[in-house]
Amino acid sequence: MKLGLLTLLFLTPHGAAKGLVIPNFSQGLQGAKLEKKDESGDQLIFHFKTKLSSKKFSVILKKKLGPAWRTQKLRQKDMMLAARRGRSSGAEVNLTVYHHTADNDVRIRVIHLKPKNGVSRLVEIAVIQKAGNAKDPERREGG
Repeated sequence: MKLGLLTLLFLTPHGAAKGLVIPNFSQGLQGAKLEKKDESGDQLIFHFKTKLSSKKFSVILKKKLGPAWRTQKLRQKDMMLAARRGRSSGAEVNLTVYHHTADNDVRIRVIHLKPKNGVSRLVEIAVIQKAGNAKDPERREGG
């Protein structure tokens, strides 16, 4: 119950005045099954299992995000995290980070892991918001 309330609070965007709606991945994505979700600091992390390639998964994700979300230049800390995930799971890694054109305070980091010896792939989608945004009264539920 507590995690559910925190999730609702976290997923409600702070950029309501700008029309920013943060996507809610709690219901899963086409072709991907939500395995679990975690909250860690300024991040809400969704873990998916899929048989989709990184390219096909990206097409579905971009459709869910909409045209105002753009890829951004990768940050060193994101690349290091993705590399660690790949090494620990023995998987090929694809990393993409998106930001909204109206608000750079929210990022969506996608790590797609393709095991070298398996068919199922793992995808981690982290909705990252700058500190202090989680309790902003201007937030509204994402879709």
